[in-house]
Amino acid sequence: MAKRLLGSLLAIALLPAQSLGAISNTDLEEFELSLWQVRADFHMLTVMVGSQNYASDLGASISRAERALGALRADAEGSEERQFVADLQKEWELYREAAEGNTVAEQGYTNAYTIQDVNEIPAMMVEKIDAFGEAESGKYDDVRELAAFLQRMTSEYLNIAADPAGGMSVGTDEGRLEFKDAVPQFEKMLEAARKKHAGDDAMSRALDQVSVKWKFIRESMVKFYENAVPFLIYRYTRQMVDTIDQAINLASSDVEKPTFGPVE
Repeated sequence: MAKRLLGSLLAIALLPAQSLGAISNTDLEEFELSLWQVRADFHMLTVMVGSQNYASDLGASISRAERALGALRADAEGSEERQFVADLQKEWELYREAAEGNTVAEQGYTNAYTIQDVNEIPAMMVEKIDAFGEAESGKYDDVRELAAFLQRMTSEYLNIAADPAGGMSVGTDEGRLEFKDAVPQFEKMLEAARKKHAGDDAMSRALDQVSVKWKFIRESMVKFYENAVPFLIYRYTRQMVDTIDQAINLASSDVEKPTFGPVE
């Protein structure tokens, strides 16, 4: 009887470890955001013909992705989660190699297969992330998802701007976004986040700033073939993502509350 009881107690004690993973939505959203930042910076480097400033931005985004992947690796528990992260690691190594292979500054062009990898690998990685099972939820999961989706839209916009053929000459339709669908989807996500966090002063003010800046680039997203403004899209997206990052980091802090200046 005592042995059976002990066995039952052990089984119950082990259930949470088996059913609840240590990987969080925070980890996953941060990694996804960084994947799209890498893609955006890669294409912006092409748009700006290899400018060193944008090469530095790309390097910073690659470092951010590696830190995010490191967090996933550190938090993973159990064989399934560790295998999941190991698979992401393999794909990341291929993606990083491609992202670091933009030769526009040295050669005036970049290999078509490199561009294809930069466009397709992150989309496949995000599909794997989306298919991942239950992860620990966090207070600002919806805002992190909003930032990642905005960054994905911008990476697609810059992909098109960097390619004279409108982004169609390289690769497949893997991961392609239709702006006519993506723009209203982003706006629904933004409005939902503003309502949810209306009582959170720091986050509410941050999302207000995001809403203001979004209005400056919305029409360019919708009519991207008529008058491409990649620098504007790139700049405002960086500002919006930075605002969200700052708000998440400081919203719950009693030491300092984030302040956001006027739109530049």
